[in-house]
Amino acid sequence: MMTPLEAAQTWYAGVHEGDFDKLFGVMAEDCTIEFYGPSAIPFAGIFRGKEKCKIFFGHVGNDVDIETFRQDEFIAERDKVAVTGHLRMVLKATGRLYAADYAHIITIRDGQVIRFRDFQDSAQAVHVAFDLTTPER
Repeated sequence: MMTPLEAAQTWYAGVHEGDFDKLFGVMAEDCTIEFYGPSAIPFAGIFRGKEKCKIFFGHVGNDVDIETFRQDEFIAERDKVAVTGHLRMVLKATGRLYAADYAHIITIRDGQVIRFRDFQDSAQAVHVAFDLTTPER
């Protein structure tokens, strides 16, 4: 059985390689993805169960062009892995760029991802979704 760190690294490898068998192979049937933000962000929401998690990745694959998805740190403790990194992508609907640092908290049970929480600048994501700009004051 994989350690929590190995499971998280395998999960990210699947994302980078576009290998969805690898990605979903390390996810438990009862996994949950939590991407915090309003419904204006196409992939925001809580996705419960592997089939719903596949919907999340479908949104990511269809709604954005990812330019950069970098993991800078993996911090493993007990059944959790915290990952920090940087994301740069273009929302296809508006053609606008979104770039932000993120923190992911991944919970592992028996070598499989059971919970993935995504924390990033959702306010900026809404601005990109609505083709808004942040005011300079």
